[in-house]
Amino acid sequence: MNRAIFCFFVFSISNLFSQKNIVNLDSIIKSDNYKVYKNINYGNHERNVLDLWIAESEIKSPLMIYIHGGGFGSGSKESAYRKNNFNRIKKFNENGISFATINHRFKNNEDGILSCLNDAKRALQFLRYNSEKFGLDKSKIGVMGSSSGATISLWLGFFDDMADQNSNDPIDRESTRVSLVIGIGAAHTMNLNKWKEMLNIDQDYMDKLILQYIGKLDRKKWMDKTLESEYISKIDFFEKMDTNDPPFFIVNYGGTKKPKNLAEFHHHPLHAKILKQRGDSLNIKNFAMAPAIGLMDRSSQGLNGFIIENLK
Repeated sequence: MNRAIFCFFVFSISNLFSQKNIVNLDSIIKSDNYKVYKNINYGNHERNVLDLWIAESEIKSPLMIYIHGGGFGSGSKESAYRKNNFNRIKKFNENGISFATINHRFKNNEDGILSCLNDAKRALQFLRYNSEKFGLDKSKIGVMGSSSGATISLWLGFFDDMADQNSNDPIDRESTRVSLVIGIGAAHTMNLNKWKEMLNIDQDYMDKLILQYIGKLDRKKWMDKTLESEYISKIDFFEKMDTNDPPFFIVNYGGTKKPKNLAEFHHHPLHAKILKQRGDSLNIKNFAMAPAIGLMDRSSQGLNGFIIENLK
C-alpha cells in the first residue's frame, strides 16, 4: 500500500464515525429508497433503540452491528450517518449484508460501564431473536465500533456465550456469539491496571487518567470499584480470548507519546499490537493497523473487504 493511499485510508477511518456533519437520514431514505427501520425499541430504557438497514436479498442476509463511541458517556447511533460515508452502508447492502446502528445507556453510578455493555448484548440478542421477522441470518452477525464502541465490540466478541438459558425472557436465551469483530480505536482490555503496565506509567499519573475515566461518577466509589477484581472480571475480555473466537480487524491510529488524556490512552497503538499478538498466539484470523508503530494491513483487502469476506 503506497503512502498516499495509506494516509487516505487512515484519514477515512479516523473520521468514519464522527458526530459532525450528520446528514438528514429521512432525505437519504427518500432519495435512495433504502429499506430502513428507524428507532426500533430493543429494551425498556429510552436509549434502547436501533436503526436497521435491510439488504435486498433472496436469502437471509448477514448482519453488521455498529456501536457508537463517546467514552461510554456520550454519542449516538447517528454517528454512523456521517456525511459522505453512506457508501459503506450501501456497499454492505449491495453485497447482501444488512446493517444496524444502536444506542445504549451511558456509564452510571450503579454499575459503571456494565449498562453500556449489557445494552449492546441485548441489542445483539434482540436482532438474533427477530431474525426471521427481518430476514437476517442469525448465524452470520458481526459487530463493529469506534472508540468505546470498539471496546464494547471486543467484549461481545471475546467473552464466552452469555445466553441465559434459564431466563423467562426468550431474548435472553439467544446466543451472544458473533462471526466477526471490528474495532476502530479499541483498548485491548478494560483492566486499567494492564493499561498502566502497557506504558509503564507511574501510579499518580494513572490516577489522574482514571479520574477522567470516572468523569462525573462518584469518585470515592469508582476509584476503588474500577480496579476491583470482581468488577473487572465482568467487563474485561482479554483473558477470555481463546481459539474459538471470531476473526477481528483492529485499527488504532493514535500516537506513541505518553498520553495526555484518556482518549489518547484508549486509542494508543500498543493496544492493537497486544491484541494482534494474542490473536496470533491463539491462531485467530486477524489484521491490526497501528501506523505509529509500523503495523499495517498488508493484504490490500481493507476493512470493507475483510467484513464482506468473513460474513458472506
